[in-house]
Amino acid sequence: MGIKTSQSRNDIESILRKRGLKFTKHDLDKALLNNNYFNLFNGLESLLLPDKNIKLYDGESIEDFLDLYKFDKNLSSQIFNLVISLEDKLKNSIAYYFSQKHCRTTDTTMEYLNPQKYIDPITRPNYPFQNYQNQSIYRHFSQFNLFGQGFLTKLVKFNDHIDANFYRDSSYGLTYSARNTHPYYRSYNSQNRSYSNPDYNVAVPFWVSIETLDFGTILRLLHYLEDDVLDSVMKDFGIVIRHRAEFLNMLDFIKELRNHCAHGLLISRFRTPKYMKINGNLIHVFNLTPVYHNTSNSSTPASVIKLFDVLKILSFFVDTKPIYKQLQKIIYRNNKRFKGNYDLNERLLERMGETQLSVWKNYLYKKVNFQF
Repeated sequence: MGIKTSQSRNDIESILRKRGLKFTKHDLDKALLNNNYFNLFNGLESLLLPDKNIKLYDGESIEDFLDLYKFDKNLSSQIFNLVISLEDKLKNSIAYYFSQKHCRTTDTTMEYLNPQKYIDPITRPNYPFQNYQNQSIYRHFSQFNLFGQGFLTKLVKFNDHIDANFYRDSSYGLTYSARNTHPYYRSYNSQNRSYSNPDYNVAVPFWVSIETLDFGTILRLLHYLEDDVLDSVMKDFGIVIRHRAEFLNMLDFIKELRNHCAHGLLISRFRTPKYMKINGNLIHVFNLTPVYHNTSNSSTPASVIKLFDVLKILSFFVDTKPIYKQLQKIIYRNNKRFKGNYDLNERLLERMGETQLSVWKNYLYKKVNFQF
């Protein structure tokens, strides 16, 4: 296709008029001012071109684009909120069970920074996807950011809601734990990139610090948890430790979904990346339809699933009725207002991974009892 050069809004107006799109200059100028052109037009045009191979419209209007774009944004926002609720529950569960085992006293408050309280996955035989999405997790246990020098200093410095004075106790500085884990306490000097002047009297509980960790760090942390701690966490979500690989793989896809929403990309075009492989049992349990299948001629695991499949996985953790209700709104709108000679709703649903609205309802509106 070649490299695309920047175009003026007048050029864009001229191109769209030649293609037969209906709009007023005022509406187009407003749309281009408030929205990303690539997402609004390039990202949605395959849904609204009568012939997907010919860039000519036949009665389609800018309102059709804007309504689809608004739906996409609303759907993305709804999904993001549900993923955040899952993320919060994960953080609470991890902090609680880890602290109950390792951080029950003042002396052991900071044990969540101690690598010896975790398991290096390289010691686990046949670790899943160690050559794919788990490669860094598998090979670089010692480089996990919780184990790095100056973690506590940076935690306090870059999070205004964590006041060192509130978590300072002179008696703590006398403990064995504070003296023995000094790398976590060294102050960080950004100019000479060095650590100095350890403050042994500060200890921030895990349930406070875990709120500052992103989803990717939380997922990596789950990989490193001891089995009894992870078992307790997983039971909070209705799944047992023998399905550890499936649980962690489910969160792989939800992390990708979260990042897609957070970056403002079109959620209707969501696909998991090809390098992110799919556990075979998940394909069976959730009736997933990967784009790339594992065949008898290849040992490469299956990969790439669309939005609908990941939403089925999300529905295992949270109530997805709000997502289905967003879908109902755009279906109703298109049925009432869209005048094209093709089925816009079918195109939209197909893009997201399932053409039948009834199937969306069965998985997202009703509570499915997935059996592992």
